[in-house]
Amino acid sequence: MPRFHIQIRERHKLLILFFLGVLGSACFIRCVGIGMEEEIYAKGRVFFSGLAADLAKEDGLFWRCVGRRGLLPIVWAGLSFTAFGLASLYLFWIYLGFSMTTALWVAMVFGGWRGPFYFWGLLFPQYLLYVPALLLIYTSCLQWNRFWRIRRAPVRRLPVGSPQLRRFFARNLLGFMLIVAGAYVESQWNPWLLKKIFIKM
Repeated sequence: MPRFHIQIRERHKLLILFFLGVLGSACFIRCVGIGMEEEIYAKGRVFFSGLAADLAKEDGLFWRCVGRRGLLPIVWAGLSFTAFGLASLYLFWIYLGFSMTTALWVAMVFGGWRGPFYFWGLLFPQYLLYVPALLLIYTSCLQWNRFWRIRRAPVRRLPVGSPQLRRFFARNLLGFMLIVAGAYVESQWNPWLLKKIFIKM
């Protein structure tokens, strides 16, 4: 009997995982979204008030952004040396689809027609740097994890001089540099946009 093997390209796999997260968020919203509008509106006002107060104290904002945005890539890099590396990379895309869809829904409940502007105001322009950084580190960790899972069985030691390890560190370094640049933009430019456009609305 013939055997059929369907190959799914990596980018298609990521889109499928992302839309699984979107579907999960839609189910979550359908189940718990009814009757939460008043609570979301009240908490949204508290959130933006707290955000305005946080932006007023600009001390240490850059390092807080670096810590928050750099934590996930550090976890990826560490887990790429283990058997859980691939699962952690793929689960991230489900979480990303779920969290972005839920955040957009909350922003629209709170802001109405201005909700999408609130949503993008929290992301722009720093995510123009964060997204390439995450994709670069994701690809690097994915390739290294596949290589390491094959190589570690016969060798059982870290191949220090291998080109795969050099590429892994070089790509991760470039990705972390983009994250640091994004943290600078988030701490310096994004607060100005929020204060001028969103907080005073």
